[in-house]
Amino acid sequence: MKHLLALALLVTPALAQDRIHVVRPGDTLAKLMWIYGVSGDAILHENGLSSPDLRPCTRLAIPTVSEAPRAEPVATARAEPVPVPEAAPQSNGFAEAIAIPAAQNVRYNGRWVPPGEPSPWVMDCSNTSRWLYREVRGIELPRTASDQYEWLRARHRLWRARPDAASLRRRLQTGDLLFWENTYRPERRPPVTHVMLFLGTDERGRMMMAGSQGASGPDTYEFQPAKKMGGYRFFFFFRRDGRFVAYGRP
Repeated sequence: MKHLLALALLVTPALAQDRIHVVRPGDTLAKLMWIYGVSGDAILHENGLSSPDLRPCTRLAIPTVSEAPRAEPVATARAEPVPVPEAAPQSNGFAEAIAIPAAQNVRYNGRWVPPGEPSPWVMDCSNTSRWLYREVRGIELPRTASDQYEWLRARHRLWRARPDAASLRRRLQTGDLLFWENTYRPERRPPVTHVMLFLGTDERGRMMMAGSQGASGPDTYEFQPAKKMGGYRFFFFFRRDGRFVAYGRP
């Protein structure tokens, strides 16, 4: 918690003067844009840079901006959420938090000691979303992706959804958990095997998500709901692909 408070003080957008960010290994211009809610062009211009490549230990001045108002959560029950106006890209706690293990190059299923924790966590997809919610909102999620899915369903905070990017763009809110089925051979019903966390849209209009997957581990990724993810073979040569199926709002 002390670490989070220190980070929050560092990235508050309304400071009276420019902020200084010391580039760490793994930092990218895209991550700084998410952390501070400032456009990449503004950061480059402020520091007289022409290339987005960042060198570790470089001190960068981050220009101040007026933070856009956050959209209030939409009250939901059993019905699917009412679409909400799309907010401008801005800094949010989840983007700030995922930048911590991402900067340390933690791999998928790698062991990492979160700030304030006495022992390492295995940073698979569900433990990463679990840590993000504990760190940012103080909510304790269940351990696995399928348990998080069932936990939300029991609270009527889960919605099955088609992989329709246009519809999801209108309905998703920052912090929503995204669920996939059959990314590997499941041992449960429903076969929910993967979870990520929705971050919002970036300045290029891409839907972004945070979590742990693939060789990169905890980081930010583009959310492409129609894209197949993982999968497995069954009954000789038949294959079942992993697919996006639902989202929930803790």
